[in-house]
This record gives sequence, structure tokens and C-alpha cells, in this order.
Amino acid sequence: MADVGTILDSSKSQDSWYDPKQDFSGVMPEGEYKAHVKSLNIKRNVVVKRKFLSDIYEVVFTVADENSGMEYRDGEGKSVSGAAFVGRDFRSKGFFRFKKPNKKEYPNLSENMGSNRSYMELVNSFGLSSLEEVDGKFFLPELDASDIEGLPVVAKVYHEKWTTPEGEDKLTPKASMIFNWEDGDKKEDELPF
Repeated sequence: MADVGTILDSSKSQDSWYDPKQDFSGVMPEGEYKAHVKSLNIKRNVVVKRKFLSDIYEVVFTVADENSGMEYRDGEGKSVSGAAFVGRDFRSKGFFRFKKPNKKEYPNLSENMGSNRSYMELVNSFGLSSLEEVDGKFFLPELDASDIEGLPVVAKVYHEKWTTPEGEDKLTPKASMIFNWEDGDKKEDELPF
């Protein structure tokens, strides 16, 4: 049987430890988080309210290392270190990009260009300045994952409440507002070699 000295020999225990700052298993608290864009999911040609045509953009983010020094409050008001959330993924709400429907394909749908403000703000939050203004109208680009992956942002996270089919109430962290993280650096893909 090994003695305590042998068990606690620090030269043999460098590959495993306990960090109390990272000990949190609850729902990510509401607040602002520095993050990087991980991926982009796009649902194309979605008919909304049987009247409009839209693409819906949902962004997946990863909490950045820079949140380690932040403090958040959980649902019970207890302080939680931002280190507990570094590396966690969370999603945005859906951002709708309403578009002009092709009348041959969608004869009963109308335009809804006045509802594109949140999509325009999303594009602006990535620091992309490709919005073309003509006669007071801002023409909105179609985002692609390759345009935004790795970009730094500040995301305002709220709790989306929902109920499972079994009647259990749940909370999911969602980003409702995205802001440009001005001094943040783009996160480049790590090469496997």
C-alpha cells in the first residue's frame, strides 16, 4: 500500500487537478460574454406567418478565455467565476433575413423588408462593412460561415424558457444581441499537427 507522500508526489500528478473556479454545472447565467463565432446554421426559404419569405441565421459561439476574470450571478444570486464558462458553446436566437419572394414559386407571399433591422445589426456586429446603401435602402449580404467563423464578439445572453413534452420547465442560454468586440482577436483554427 502506498503512503501519503507517494500518492501526493507532485511530479506524478501534473495531469489532473481540481479548479473550484470551474466547478459549476448549472445554466450559464445571463449577462455579456466575450466569445468567438464557432459556426453558422442557416435555414433557407422559410415561410413566415404564411405571408413572408426568410432565411433564418443561428450563430453558435464559444466563450472566450477573456471571460476568466469576469463574475456572473447564477439563478440564486451566487457569484460564479467566468472561468467556469470558458470553452462552452451557446447559440443565438434566430436572425431573420427577409427577402423578396419569387412570384412564380411563392405567388401568395409579400415582401417584408422593414423587418430586416436585427439581421442588419447582426451583420454590423461582425464588423463587416459590406452594407450597400442605395436610395436610403441598405442591401443586406447573405452571410456564409466562412465569412464569420472565428470572429470576436460580445454576446448578450438571456435565458429562453421552454417546456419539454413531459412538462418539465427548462432554461437555455441564448444570445439575443451581438456586438462587435473591438479589441478582440479573430480565433484561427488550430492545426492538428
